[in-house]
Amino acid sequence: MNEARDTALAPRQLTVEDLKQKALHVRDIAESGVRTTLKQDTTRVLIVGAVAVVAIVSLAYYLGTRRGWDAVNDLG
Repeated sequence: MNEARDTALAPRQLTVEDLKQKALHVRDIAESGVRTTLKQDTTRVLIVGAVAVVAIVSLAYYLGTRRGWDAVNDLG
């Protein structure tokens, strides 16, 4: 009876299969984290790019209207 109790209380030995499963689980978690980070970075880059394009178009419009007004003022 003591032998059965000792076996039940003894720590379970790790096998190669246990380590393999744990490594696969850690890899899946890491890949998921990388995918999430890449999606966030891609979104951030697209937003910054869109803001930059709007800023450039606005600046070009502003400079164009100033030149247009300067040309109108030069006529009068």
